[in-house]
Amino acid sequence: MYYTLVIYDIPDDNLRNKVSDACKRFGLEALQRSAYGGYISSGIRKELISVLERLMKRNEGNVKIFVICKYDVKRLIDIGEPVFEKKGKEFLV
Repeated sequence: MYYTLVIYDIPDDNLRNKVSDACKRFGLEALQRSAYGGYISSGIRKELISVLERLMKRNEGNVKIFVICKYDVKRLIDIGEPVFEKKGKEFLV
């Protein structure tokens, strides 16, 4: 299983919330305000991509999806503290 990283830049609040909800629904966790990540199967990732493509069709904004091997995930360099806090399973921004 590979790590899937989804980052997005979407100006419309409603669409941005739908993309966020889709990421959560498919098992990804919030990393930053517009970044989600997690280990999901290739089948689940394909479904997520399909949903995100439908959401973004004819809408302004951009979604990038990175598929990262475990070796490279371990090499992550994390600088600073998150600007949101986790409360239960929800994040406050």
